[in-house]
Amino acid sequence: MDEIRIFKKSSLNGKVTVFLGKRDFLDYLTHVDPIDGVVLVDPQCVKDQKKIYIQVLGAFRYGREDLDIIGLSFRKDLFSATIQAYPPVVEQQKPLTALQERLLGVLGPNAYPFFFEIPPNTPSSVTLQQTPGEDGKPCGVDYQLKTHLAESLDEKPEKLTTVRMAIRKLTYAPSDVRAPPPRGEIKKNGIKLEASLGKEKYYHGESVLVHIGIDNTSSKTIKKIKLNVVQKTMVTLHVLCEEEQEIKIPDINMQEGFPIRAGQTGFMKTYFLTPLLENNRDKRGLALDGKLKHEDTNLACSTKMSECLQKENAGIIVSYKVVIKLVLGFGTNDIILELPFTLTHPMPDTPSTRTNSYRSSVADDPIIPSEDMIDDDLVFQEFNRAPIAEPESFKDPIPEENNEK
Repeated sequence: MDEIRIFKKSSLNGKVTVFLGKRDFLDYLTHVDPIDGVVLVDPQCVKDQKKIYIQVLGAFRYGREDLDIIGLSFRKDLFSATIQAYPPVVEQQKPLTALQERLLGVLGPNAYPFFFEIPPNTPSSVTLQQTPGEDGKPCGVDYQLKTHLAESLDEKPEKLTTVRMAIRKLTYAPSDVRAPPPRGEIKKNGIKLEASLGKEKYYHGESVLVHIGIDNTSSKTIKKIKLNVVQKTMVTLHVLCEEEQEIKIPDINMQEGFPIRAGQTGFMKTYFLTPLLENNRDKRGLALDGKLKHEDTNLACSTKMSECLQKENAGIIVSYKVVIKLVLGFGTNDIILELPFTLTHPMPDTPSTRTNSYRSSVADDPIIPSEDMIDDDLVFQEFNRAPIAEPESFKDPIPEENNEK
């Protein structure tokens, strides 16, 4: 029987523990994976009319953290939902999922289920990479699940009984059988460049196949060819801005067969380009999926715009293209052809080509079992994702030295 991994995180005093079946939730454009979990609470914590509140908030940070101290807010809430897990509210109750039934059977009567549905018109988790050693929280879109105890929702949460868990909303681009492999052609001054990709959609870790055909009936020599994968990011909130960055590709022999002399035709070659985060950790502003934890993330997925997601609410729009450039030498304009493609995650449980730069969120994490909570195939694992920038509506007015965890 396959193991079922359960993520758990406890409050500072250990009286409140939250259990989730996963921490990455896929957006399929038509719907998003629901957030279903269970919170376990020491009964002594709720005996004085205390209630258990759970909140999911998605927010976008678009300014430096240190500027917040002068009274300016550089965060914008994009999504917020709150439920009362205890005492249960009839209007908020949902049918138990299979995971919740298992957990409630193991954890006992002091465990309470919760369920959230994130609408598909919300942006996915994207982080703009900082340079090594750069301080402060990165810009980007992040999501957080917060559980706290209070007598009312407006009451200040108790620090010792509060649990915050960073989660990610990721994009899966479903297969579109109508989407042919990208191809293009350009003719200029007697030079014909044809190019096509092996397919339109690639998964993280896969090599992008670029088929090249060149006919040179001009009087000029094509000295060399350059191929690059370019990531384009468009920030649509606060201030509209765009940036393009070349993705460093491991060294490949691009110059075999060059130069192409005047009158030479019939050149054909296939190149393999593999865009990976591990070769681009020094690129500031590069868009990544969610957190800047290199061993736990990858290049950002291409943004798929659905009918219900407005461009101005997308936060950060990410796209990719292959740029082919024929270099003709001094005094002559280069010939450039661009082919867009989609970079995304594979359908869950579908085998795919993976490298050390792309991992599932749980595959290689250390398992820290709780011996009093193991039931057959359930394996409980500490939720140890690096903390994310805390949304404004989650912040507690407490001294900084007491807010380390």
